[in-house]
Amino acid sequence: MSKSTLSRLRYQEEYHFLLDALDKVYTSNGPLGFGEEYLYSGVRALLEERYSEEDTVPPSPEDAIDYLLDAAIDRFGYSARDVFYGVFDYSGMTRRHEDAFSGYLKYTELQAAASALAHNQSTNYSISDWVLALCPVEQDPLQRVRWNVDFKSDWIARNVIQKLGEAEYAVIRQHISIFRKIPQTRRLADRFLEPIAHRYIANDTGGFWLLNNMKSNAADPPIFNLVRGSPDVRFIKMQRKIVKFQSIADLLTCLGNNTYYIPEDPSFPLFDAFTIELDHEKKQAILWVLQMAMSRRHGGSAIGYRKIREVVAILKDKLREDPPRKMSKMVNGHATSMPCVQVRYLLVVPKGDPEFQNLQWQFPKGWSQNRNKNDHSGNVYCLEVTL
Repeated sequence: MSKSTLSRLRYQEEYHFLLDALDKVYTSNGPLGFGEEYLYSGVRALLEERYSEEDTVPPSPEDAIDYLLDAAIDRFGYSARDVFYGVFDYSGMTRRHEDAFSGYLKYTELQAAASALAHNQSTNYSISDWVLALCPVEQDPLQRVRWNVDFKSDWIARNVIQKLGEAEYAVIRQHISIFRKIPQTRRLADRFLEPIAHRYIANDTGGFWLLNNMKSNAADPPIFNLVRGSPDVRFIKMQRKIVKFQSIADLLTCLGNNTYYIPEDPSFPLFDAFTIELDHEKKQAILWVLQMAMSRRHGGSAIGYRKIREVVAILKDKLREDPPRKMSKMVNGHATSMPCVQVRYLLVVPKGDPEFQNLQWQFPKGWSQNRNKNDHSGNVYCLEVTL
C-alpha cells in the first residue's frame, strides 16, 4: 500500500464514518452508534478474522483501515475505484467482480480482449473493466511508457482460471503459447503456470528438484531475493496424491505424508499449495509452503500466516498421537517426545523466463507476529519449472 493511496482514501466521503465506527469498536466499550453500518458489508468479517487470535493486540482505528486497504488491494488490484469501494463495501465489490467472470467467459474471449488491450483497441466491457488491466512497465525515465496486460489481481486470476476449467495440458500450453507471442501479454501467460506446476510437481518422480536460495533483507515484513546456488536442503521428486480442500478445518483428519494439498477457495491467502514430509519416528515434520510466482505485485494478506500456523498446530497434534519412539525431554518426571514442525517456503517460477531473473518475493505484514506457539517463519527457496 502506498502513502498516496491512503491519503486519497481520506478524501472519500465514507472515510470518516468508517473511522468513527472503528473507533467505537476498538477504543471504547460502549454500544455502536452512528456509522455502525460500515462494519456490516464484509468489513466486520475481515477484521474479526485478522484480529481474532488471543495474542493479537487490538488495532487502532487507523491500523484497522490500513489493513482493510491492504486487503482490498490484494483482492481487487490497484484501480482506485475498486480499492476505495472495497474498503467500504468489501462484499459488494466482491459480488460485482464475481458477476463479471461467473458467466460464460471462454478462452477465446480472454485472448481477444488481451490482444485488443495490447494494441490499444476497445474490447468487451466486462472483461476490460473487471477482469483485465494495463500495468505500467518500469523503465528509464526518458524511455517511452510501455504497458503490459495482466489480470487485475491474483484473486481475479485464480477465479478466472478456475471458471475456465481445468483443461488438458495441450490446451493450456496452446494458450500460453498464444499469450507469449505478444510482448504485452507475456505476464498473462505466466498466470497459467499454476495448474501446470501443480500437476508437474505432484507427478514427477525420481531424484530431487533443483532449488535456489532466496535471501532475506532482514526487514519486517521481509523481502526475499533470489541467490543463485543450490541450498543444503532437498525437495524430493515423487508421486504425490492431490487433495483439494476448502478450509483448514477440512484437514483435521486427512493430513498425510507427501500428499499435495491445494486450496479450492480462490481467496485463500498467501499460498497456493503445500506438502508435508512426516517423520513419525522422530516426531518431526517439514511443511513445504508453495507459492506460484504469477507476476505478483502484492504480498497478500497476513491472514495467510495464521493459516500456516493452524496447519502447524494440526501437524503437532498428529505427531503427539503417534506412539513415542524417541525420547527427547522429561515432563513431570516422564519421558516424552516433543513434536517439531519446520516451515519452508517455496516460490515456483517458469524456468528461463527473463522476467524472473531478478526475482523478489515480498511477504505481507505480520512476519514477526504471533510466532511464539506455532512459528510460521522459515527459510525461502526457489524452484524453476518448465512450461
